[in-house]
Amino acid sequence: MNKKLQKILEDIYKMNGVDIQSVVDAVKMRRNQLHFSDAQSLRVGDKVSFNGRRGVVEKAVVEKIKIKNVLVRTTSGTRWNVPGSHLTKIGEVVNA
Repeated sequence: MNKKLQKILEDIYKMNGVDIQSVVDAVKMRRNQLHFSDAQSLRVGDKVSFNGRRGVVEKAVVEKIKIKNVLVRTTSGTRWNVPGSHLTKIGEVVNA
């Protein structure tokens, strides 16, 4: 853990409830920003991988890009709605 993160965590332990809620709100907002930007960086047909409910899904193809989430289809035909920041691009573009 780097020193900056360690200092943030130490400061959190000193906060009251109102301060903690402000931090939680800021984290949620930043997470939404990351989901949005990561989802928008993908294109239909991109090959991606992600951690699913049953483990790592290594081969999936982007079918639709929503605002913060991406609809992907695995090689077995299962469709998943995944936050953009949970996806990792793994290869060449597939014709869709």
